[in-house]
Amino acid sequence: MTAPPDHPDVSEARLFAAGNGVLVCRYPVGTDLPIPLGIAGPAGVGLLTWAFTGFGADARDPAGLLVLADAGAALAKGGTLVLATHFREVALTCPKPRPVAELTAPARAALAGAVLAAVTPATLDALATLFPLLAPAFLETPVPDMPARDMPARDAAPRLAIARDSDSQATLSGSGVPNYLLVRAGTTWSCARVVRADLRFGPAPETRLGLETVWGNPRDLAVAQALLLGTGSVTPATIGKPRG
Repeated sequence: MTAPPDHPDVSEARLFAAGNGVLVCRYPVGTDLPIPLGIAGPAGVGLLTWAFTGFGADARDPAGLLVLADAGAALAKGGTLVLATHFREVALTCPKPRPVAELTAPARAALAGAVLAAVTPATLDALATLFPLLAPAFLETPVPDMPARDMPARDAAPRLAIARDSDSQATLSGSGVPNYLLVRAGTTWSCARVVRADLRFGPAPETRLGLETVWGNPRDLAVAQALLLGTGSVTPATIGKPRG
């Protein structure tokens, strides 16, 4: 696990295995905060998303968190991970991965938003491996307050109503269209892809969504929480009265 001599920046890091070829790497960062851009080595390892944690008045251990796709198991026994950043390459020496359940609560909280914002058709299967671990952090996602009657609604949470008799239809207030919905019913989470969007214009525009479940179990309870996943964004929704 010795770093190549042509990499002057070498740090010790830790790997956590989530299954399905997904790893989380935790490594120390300095105040210069080099932004991760990709993985320069080993071959076959890709960067799915990243986050920083451990900053703030009471923080003592600032770190970077990388979510990695390692389908070829190049780091199954540890090794040297070379991270490309906007400053320089950094070599991270990693021992054999530990179970991902050992990630701390602050690390999970930092990863939650980054993982959801990185969901695309190409990354969903890999990132969904982390959904059960991060579910408690999803619960903490704040929903913006509804505005007063005489206040503009631009900062209010969109309102989502899912049909009682079908997980394939929903109505969303406003004109924005997410790529995916992550919904919780009781303690069960599921993710649906938006396959159709029909916008109704007017003083209070709304969009009828056609949905296809792509992860999780069918719900048997009313939806209690919903997160709208866009390109690089996560928007909490309020839950409206079901239709249908």
